[in-house]
Amino acid sequence: MRQCDDDILARVRACHGAVRLRDLGLDRTERRHAQKLVEARALFAYPHGVVALPGAGWDLILARVHGGLITCLHAVKHYGYPRPRLWAPVHLAVPHTSNRAPLRGEVLHVESGLELPPLAQFPVAPVPLMLALYLRCAPSREGPLMACDAALHQGHTSAEAVATLLRGPGSVQARGRLALASPRARSPLETLARLQLHDAGIPFVDGVDIPRVGEVDLLVAGWLVLELDGYTYHEDEFQFARDRTRDRELIKQGYRVARFTRKDVELGKVGAEIHQLLAAGNRSHSRKRPKSA
Repeated sequence: MRQCDDDILARVRACHGAVRLRDLGLDRTERRHAQKLVEARALFAYPHGVVALPGAGWDLILARVHGGLITCLHAVKHYGYPRPRLWAPVHLAVPHTSNRAPLRGEVLHVESGLELPPLAQFPVAPVPLMLALYLRCAPSREGPLMACDAALHQGHTSAEAVATLLRGPGSVQARGRLALASPRARSPLETLARLQLHDAGIPFVDGVDIPRVGEVDLLVAGWLVLELDGYTYHEDEFQFARDRTRDRELIKQGYRVARFTRKDVELGKVGAEIHQLLAAGNRSHSRKRPKSA
């Protein structure tokens, strides 16, 4: 019956487009209708009794197949946090080990005591757990720290909540990465610039509020202000003028300003150039004024 088909499709849709048929509690007649929907390609069948609507994401399908939660880079995408532009296999947090063969090279993180959400809730790891796993398993620190900074800045979690979940292989490295996170970072550019300063051994303070100027991105040596262009370059005349007004006010107050573009930061120029600016500034500060005749 058409009504039965529509009801089954609606129930799959209510599970975000993918679900194990057994979790729907279908009776014998409904199971027959579900099979006909698969044959008609209104549903697609996957291992372990999972069916999905056309267009359902692979991360969701794999989460249903393994009975786990999407985590790491794909969870970062779900939460809308900044992430590096690279491909990565789907990572899943699962409650126990499984002998199920991977379908798309997915990576499984076994988490004892993992609680799975109701079917009506998208199967993604909570922010603290997602960050803890991402900090542990990512090959580089930039991606996890972009996500950490965004989550901390938006108040979605705390460094303490993430730290309590850092256990198992890779946790020592992950704690070191977490120590570099900052709730004051407002963009991934700030995260990257901050890491470059850290690697160059240059002390800094981020998110400093300066009277009549407002918050600046980074402050080095108490007098050198680092300002970063937006992650997406803009040619907004109002913003351009506002930035120059800020620069002039900073100079009036005795600061020097160094502006870096997105490309500058991505090319890793911050540490070396700030070293040069600091050296030049220190020379000018120590230079004696000529005696008057």
